[in-house]
Amino acid sequence: MKVAALDLGSNSFLCLIAEVSHTGIGQVYSDHVEIVRLGQGLNLTKKFSTDALQRAEQCLAKFSKIINEHKPDKILAMATSAARDATNKEELFYIAKKYNIPIEIISGDLEASITYQGAISGNIIENSNENQNLMVVDVGGGSTEFIFGQGQNILKCHSRNIGCVRLTEQFITSQPTPEHEITLARDFIDEQIKKIKLDLSQDLWPKNIVAVAGTPTTLAAAELGAFDVTKINGYKLDHQKLKNWFDKLKNATICEKITMGIPEGRADVILIGVMILLRTLELFELDHMTVSTRGVRYGIALELGRRFLSKH
Repeated sequence: MKVAALDLGSNSFLCLIAEVSHTGIGQVYSDHVEIVRLGQGLNLTKKFSTDALQRAEQCLAKFSKIINEHKPDKILAMATSAARDATNKEELFYIAKKYNIPIEIISGDLEASITYQGAISGNIIENSNENQNLMVVDVGGGSTEFIFGQGQNILKCHSRNIGCVRLTEQFITSQPTPEHEITLARDFIDEQIKKIKLDLSQDLWPKNIVAVAGTPTTLAAAELGAFDVTKINGYKLDHQKLKNWFDKLKNATICEKITMGIPEGRADVILIGVMILLRTLELFELDHMTVSTRGVRYGIALELGRRFLSKH
């Protein structure tokens, strides 16, 4: 079955077109990402701005053309943190309906579950086994999901409102970023992660971390010099690499970040994203995380397979 799976996040929209079978995801026909910044200003106004909705429509119009070219059997878009928070979310639904793209707004827990299944679908952890404790971390624009599991089994999910767009708007006023703003943001992030740690029994403590979404894949691409999925998927971001990026980014202007290889649409929010990854690694006392290019959109594709293939 050919599916179109769309992830409508707070910062980026992604559209995957792929074959799905009972055994998982097969051939990938198309995989696109656009920086939309749907969540811009949302933390303050609780509404999608006119500009954000215009960018969303431009993106969905482009994705609609791609979808029509590939003629998938099923289409589904899932909207995450920004859509959960917006009081005018029906405007996004109206736009999507115009382009024949059905949307579901999913809870943080369901987002975490779908992210986990997508992230581990690529078998990127070396020497892993079904009993090995994993944590998948998905740094989004509005929220970050922390998902704990063993093999295919999800054992605990946490969704926290510590996305890179949300916290940049909340704490960061200038770039380079002054130390007191760094401290305020770090303290807030630490508070959220420590709550997760307190709720985690020792038998769920992760042996490996898989990092998905724009922050880790962008860092890996910048280190490799290009966005090569085959090299980024499975790339190791160790503590020293993350610390070096954090130190460079906090002292850089947005233009300087772009020259480092950070795309324009992420350059102003990536510092927070790196801070979340770095503090996650430090607070869980691990020395590296493994990057996955598969996230929510792959999980949505698998979810479509579960819904429709099980009927046949």
